[in-house]
Amino acid sequence: MRWRNGPHGYGRVSKILHWVTVLALSAQFVVGWSMEADDGAFAAQEARLEQLEDRADSLEGDARDAARDEVARLEDELEARSDRADDEFVRDSLHRPTDPSLPLAHVALGLLVLALGIARVLWRRHGLPPWAEHLGPAARRISAVTEKVLIGLLFVIPLTGLLLLEVGSHWLGVHVAAHLLFFAAIAVHVGLMLGHARQGQLRRML
Repeated sequence: MRWRNGPHGYGRVSKILHWVTVLALSAQFVVGWSMEADDGAFAAQEARLEQLEDRADSLEGDARDAARDEVARLEDELEARSDRADDEFVRDSLHRPTDPSLPLAHVALGLLVLALGIARVLWRRHGLPPWAEHLGPAARRISAVTEKVLIGLLFVIPLTGLLLLEVGSHWLGVHVAAHLLFFAAIAVHVGLMLGHARQGQLRRML
């Protein structure tokens, strides 16, 4: 197998970068899902506060005012606990490099994904192999756009994640939107591959 891309297809370097990226993203998904599971207690308490707020609105007079004050106090307490949890996340991620915690793994994998994105962009400058003959013009356009979107998200997702550590939740919307776009692009990418599996589309990257 040749190292560079060429008329023969994808070279060894492109294949290694592709599958290492797949593994890193898969590991990142597992770690991220585990971290979200740990946040279940906060979500449950927020749901409970919403119920209490609805109940307070159904009261009248002094009872309603007292209930609303209690809800506000509990909201402030929950927000303070959430802020402390965020601070612990940052401390675990940035100041305890020997602690094999989920936040540390999340940040480390994010940096790995970012490095892989840089490596893939640089390697693409050496040229891509010719299009597979079985792909028509429409499929080629879809494939080209999808690949560019996926590579771009290899930068956007980890960078917005790092910004979350530095400036708080201001970039959370962009981070989540980038994830949604990533999953949509992955679905298109995999669908295109499966749609041409009989023509050997997957074998080009094996």
